[in-house]
Amino acid sequence: MSREDRWDFFIAYANPDRAAAEELYGLLRPHFRVFLDPRSLPPADENGNRLPEVQRQAAITLVLLSAGPDRAYAEREEIVRAIEVSRRQNGLRRVVPILLDGADGTDRLPYGLRLEEAVPVTDSGGLAQVAERLRSSLRHRLALPAAELLRRYEERTTVERAVRLVPRHGFDPTGKLGLSSRKYVFVGDYEEQRHRTLRQILGNLWIGDAFEHVDNSNGPWLALTFELGEVNRRKLDLLPATWKAAFRILSDPTRAGCFSATDEERTLLGRPPRNYYSDDQQAWYASCTTRERRYTPRGTDYFIREVLGISWLCFTGTGITQGARQSSGLPSRIFFVRNLPLHSIDHQVQDLGVPDDDIVLD
Repeated sequence: MSREDRWDFFIAYANPDRAAAEELYGLLRPHFRVFLDPRSLPPADENGNRLPEVQRQAAITLVLLSAGPDRAYAEREEIVRAIEVSRRQNGLRRVVPILLDGADGTDRLPYGLRLEEAVPVTDSGGLAQVAERLRSSLRHRLALPAAELLRRYEERTTVERAVRLVPRHGFDPTGKLGLSSRKYVFVGDYEEQRHRTLRQILGNLWIGDAFEHVDNSNGPWLALTFELGEVNRRKLDLLPATWKAAFRILSDPTRAGCFSATDEERTLLGRPPRNYYSDDQQAWYASCTTRERRYTPRGTDYFIREVLGISWLCFTGTGITQGARQSSGLPSRIFFVRNLPLHSIDHQVQDLGVPDDDIVLD
């Protein structure tokens, strides 16, 4: 998917097939972003003037086909548009015909759809089975590719929704986002990790290993997701996971207040708005780990390990999980947020099971 994608699926249908379209929409909606014109168009666009733009923003167009008279003009137009977009983007967008009358309808596929893999509804066992087939076979195509993750990092794309992984054992729904000793905790960009398995997300975000160390990361995990609108962004104090941001958190008396910055350090920090992605991260790492800040009465590296949860001090601190550490994961953006009580955040919880379960983040 590319930067413009907003919808996972766009359902194209003729009026006689509207009931089937509504049913398929209801089956897919809990797990995907699905566009269906009577459900998804704003009231101001009753004539569907935005449909071409919306369809171009969808990763996959589902074309519902049934026997009967020629398809409605609007649906034919949507089919042509979907095929053109798919060809122009070298297959990054897909067109999937849904045959409501079964496999016998393959000989009636409109020109341009014959090369696509059609899904016969009756032969599949009904629309519920079709939805499950789409969910299992196409989901990997909806995850953002590595190049898009890097682009989002380089362009500092705004995080709209955050995801945080926590071990299921010991999770307290009446507690906080993280351990009580933490002032701040790590989160990833939900959009970047969506449609990936637990194992992939653990590898991408280095959670349970480099951050928020867990003795056995093969146990069961939960995913906490929450919106980051302007109010939550301020309340959670979202900051990129860089050494400069870590220093600011640890030295600011209104945040963690673990130690005081020197006059020289305050000058280098500068005034807001600060660039926490600056290219001097190793200098800020050095500031976080001076002798008196490393060796504390509570233990070595207490501020970094316990207050922030950084368990691998060779982390490059650039706001993305890349660098010297060997990992099979994709370099992904990571952020600090305040360790707030869960009751103060409108959040959702998804059980991702254990890594071997291959459960995907909805």
